[in-house]
Amino acid sequence: MQSAEQLYEVVMRDAREDIFLVAARRAIDIRRIKVEFDVGRGPGPHALHTLTISAPDVDLMTTKEDIPHDWLPVSTGFIDTRFSRLVEALLGELTDKAQRAGVFL
Repeated sequence: MQSAEQLYEVVMRDAREDIFLVAARRAIDIRRIKVEFDVGRGPGPHALHTLTISAPDVDLMTTKEDIPHDWLPVSTGFIDTRFSRLVEALLGELTDKAQRAGVFL
């Protein structure tokens, strides 16, 4: 049986993996992006998250705050529709910024 802390870590890891999955489906080179939750907030658990997706090589980033924890996957193999749409929008914003800068992700 997993502790609450272990389950929280699994959920956060799965959320990161889902973001990379969505990025790969959009033909984004996942080696060129960085995905971070709750930068500078310290260890969780947090009820609301801040997601930052960046392209560190070209100093580009997008951020969304106040993402409910219950939008994140709980080892179900399915991405919550709300979370998926949010990730799609952030990745779209990041690729638009990259294209304007003459960079392809």
